[in-house]
Amino acid sequence: MIDKLVKTILHRPFFIFSFLALFVFLGINAYFKLDKKLFPNSNRPEIAVVIVKPSASAQDMATDVATVVEKELYTIDYVRRVYSSTIDEVSVIRVEFNYEKDINDAANDVANALDKIRSQLPKDIQEPQINKITAATAPIITLGVSSENLTLIDLRELIETNIQEEFLKLDGIANVDIFGGYKKEIQIVFDINKLNSLNLNLNEVINIIDSNNKDFSIGNIESNSSKILLKSTNKKLYINELENLLIAPNIRLKDIAKIDFNHFSNSAIYRGNGKDSIALAIQRNLNTDVVKTIETVENKLKVLKEQYPYLNFEITDTQKTTIIQSNENMIESLRDAIIMSTLVVFLFLASIRQIFIVLFTIPIVYFSTIALMWLFGLEFNIITLTGVILALGLLLDDTVVVVENIQRHYEQFHEDMEEAVQNGTSEIMFADFSGTLTTMIALFPILFVGDYPQTIFGPLITTLLLALTASYFVSITFVPLISKKVLALDFKWIIYIEKQFKKISDFINRIFVAFFIEAFKNALKSKLVLFSYIFTLLALFVVSAKVVMPLVGQELMPAMDTGAVKIKVATTPNISIKETKNILQKIEKISYETAQVDTISASIGSEAGVLTLGSGGGINDILITVNYINRFERDETIWEIEEKLKKEISKIKGIKTLEISDAGATAMASIKANIDVTLYGEDFKKLYEKALKYEEAMKNTRGIVTASKSWHMDSKIYKLNIDTQKALEYGISNEYLVNSLQSILRGGIISSYKRKNETPLPIRILVENSQINTPKKIENMLIHTPKMSIPLSAIAKIETVKQPNIITRENLYYTIDIFGFRQNQSISKLMDNFEKASQNIILPNDIKMKHTGDIEQFEDSSKRIIKSVAIGLVLIFLVMVPMFESLKIPLVIIFSIPLTIAGASWILLLLDYHSSMSAMVGFILLAGVIVNNAILLIHFASQKLKIGTCSKEAMIESIKVRTRPVLMTAISVSVGMIPVAFGWAIGMERLAPLGAVVIGGLIVGTFLTLLFIPLLFVWIVKK
Repeated sequence: MIDKLVKTILHRPFFIFSFLALFVFLGINAYFKLDKKLFPNSNRPEIAVVIVKPSASAQDMATDVATVVEKELYTIDYVRRVYSSTIDEVSVIRVEFNYEKDINDAANDVANALDKIRSQLPKDIQEPQINKITAATAPIITLGVSSENLTLIDLRELIETNIQEEFLKLDGIANVDIFGGYKKEIQIVFDINKLNSLNLNLNEVINIIDSNNKDFSIGNIESNSSKILLKSTNKKLYINELENLLIAPNIRLKDIAKIDFNHFSNSAIYRGNGKDSIALAIQRNLNTDVVKTIETVENKLKVLKEQYPYLNFEITDTQKTTIIQSNENMIESLRDAIIMSTLVVFLFLASIRQIFIVLFTIPIVYFSTIALMWLFGLEFNIITLTGVILALGLLLDDTVVVVENIQRHYEQFHEDMEEAVQNGTSEIMFADFSGTLTTMIALFPILFVGDYPQTIFGPLITTLLLALTASYFVSITFVPLISKKVLALDFKWIIYIEKQFKKISDFINRIFVAFFIEAFKNALKSKLVLFSYIFTLLALFVVSAKVVMPLVGQELMPAMDTGAVKIKVATTPNISIKETKNILQKIEKISYETAQVDTISASIGSEAGVLTLGSGGGINDILITVNYINRFERDETIWEIEEKLKKEISKIKGIKTLEISDAGATAMASIKANIDVTLYGEDFKKLYEKALKYEEAMKNTRGIVTASKSWHMDSKIYKLNIDTQKALEYGISNEYLVNSLQSILRGGIISSYKRKNETPLPIRILVENSQINTPKKIENMLIHTPKMSIPLSAIAKIETVKQPNIITRENLYYTIDIFGFRQNQSISKLMDNFEKASQNIILPNDIKMKHTGDIEQFEDSSKRIIKSVAIGLVLIFLVMVPMFESLKIPLVIIFSIPLTIAGASWILLLLDYHSSMSAMVGFILLAGVIVNNAILLIHFASQKLKIGTCSKEAMIESIKVRTRPVLMTAISVSVGMIPVAFGWAIGMERLAPLGAVVIGGLIVGTFLTLLFIPLLFVWIVKK
């Protein structure tokens, strides 16, 4: 059957060439069409609900809003967790779903859940905002806009009315958030003393302004021939009309208040590249290409710079730089891998003609793989491009064993070229197919393990499976066809060069063959030698498992140096936003002095509804993203830069907490820190007391470079204690008193101001700040009651209390998180160190503790990977049984897999890598490759058995023939993995342990395979 298939292929060359040419054409086309990203999205579907209630305290928002919403959200299918963060006036409730939940279905379910409980929520909340948190949530590019000619008030207004919409019109743009600066409005600032002297109630004045600054539709005047609307137009079009608005007889608004264009108290500041700016955070549509969309924005930016020459547009953060750099590095790594692997193949084959075949084959397989990636909806990113590099070794394996076998038939058996191609391909096709199939089977279960491993490594495995398919097809079609022509070349200079190199190659090969044959014979002759082999192997296993692996340690995914540093600062509580800004500017200066900066994006505070920028806290919270030049252009690692930053920034006065981490500190955006200890409870005070102890333990944990907690119990507030009985005696309720004070202290939007062809400006009422800027002045303020005007102190007192600066909740409990960030220490060792540091902390029954950092995800993911390994082994065994028509031979082949463990573990220790998801996937890939080598040995020996050769002689013959291709495959695959193992591309550090495991496991495993598999084969066949 195999002979017929090979004959059919050899007699249909034009069909084969045309078919492959089609895929090459598709591959070239796909290369330019495939989307480019840094990593595939690994975050679970998430919905964020933003609810705003003006004038509400954080505690009231948490109790009346967050708690109610959280309970209802837990009733939705596939919910993994619900958590929230609340500050004054704003609560953000997030619901995270399992991977199988569609994001659109999730958004609809959340909207329906909110509709069900709308009546249970406070009536004065603003309409809840429902935001999908996806891979497209993070802005693809952030622009900082500044001007020397415009104030930040006018600049923001210009951006909101003209510039924002220019970007929203672009293809691929989903949203543009504006952050920072000031929102323009008309302010009516009352003099409370004048109001009191004229016996005017502020609330009554507000009602008069509101009712007299509206247009009314009164009704229709109808006749037999017409119907005309009667309107009352009271809306004021000019400031002077507002100023002259009558409040009472002979009293106009200007007599008791100042009216002017201004802005409200600022709760958010943005600085881009060291300048006061307005930020434009631009988000893409979920299915659009990141790089192409950014380039569209950049082209529009050129137009806007010409259109607005008085504005300074700067890119303050962009995903494009890292993606382009990473993709270029990956292509360069692929180039280097091809060169190194090809040189190794040449050293073993000593044949320029065979190398020509390999070089012809590589682009065909790669373009075919890229074509298949395009057809299967994949994209270019670190994961898939690593798959492309990994496929190189497998491609060489398929191609080389076919070419080498054809050459052997041509030279050793002296067959003519046609016959050598026919017989050589037929002889190796089964072993080649078996090796390819077992490798695919070993990898296949990862596509179905679920959750994080499937999400992050699914594209890698899919790419490898597609490459293996393309590689095998090319090796049994194109390679035999081209071999007929290339191997038959008879140029004297080529033959001469090949003969000279072949002497060296054959000499080296003879050494290896002689060594393994002699080792094989000695073990069969002497039990002492055999037991020494077994003892050495067992000792190697024990040391690797009991000594080396604990030293290696474990982690979810390795850290990576993308050049981005996150600096999160909480300043001394209750300082002004101006002081916070001064601290921010000092941090910026240090950042610029530490290393060469590309861009800086810095924010203070937050704006309601804006999730793309801001610290998520109040005016005492700073968040800075510093993008340094890439690691290939600087001398220091990002972790060395972080140490310098920490040392200098910590010297700045006014900083309460400092958290510095690299952008790749955690594998998932939902993981807040490498170690995240979450405390759950109902009592803020108890939670905070225990959090302080855990934070101290975190700081004392060896390997932790930054420790912090999610909130602080030091935000000072003034609490109004109302004497309800006295208030009732004066004829007022608590609600009336609170509303009166809110009007005075917080003001509010009471109306709007029309502008021609522009968005109306809000009209805000305020009281002169100098009259209400101390508790004493508030207590002396007159309150109008039905009986008389009384000072507030007659019915209420003000006291100072402390509360959390932000309220966090999860699983229907109040929470506080204690964060710990590392550099390169393994998570398992960090956890051991932390357990020792915190062993004396005892929690009361009403407080629960959970580790929610890397370790939680690692434990779940490792179980899934181990499960996939077990399934893969079973499938390999079941597939090989009918192939070899034996139960014993598949067991011998599978025995080669554990032989790789020692090399894999030792190389991790040597390179200071940790056992991670990448390393585990590397072991699975390694299992497929090493099994292929075992199949090559055993298949050849099995063929010899069929013609009557004894098992010992059959295996000796197999060692003689198969040692060269086995070693060549192992070394060429290992050399091809060097760019991966040493992280020669931005972001490839995440997958470096994968390459390392394959290199170490393959080199040691191949040596042990050639040593032990022949012995096992002989024993089993004898039995």
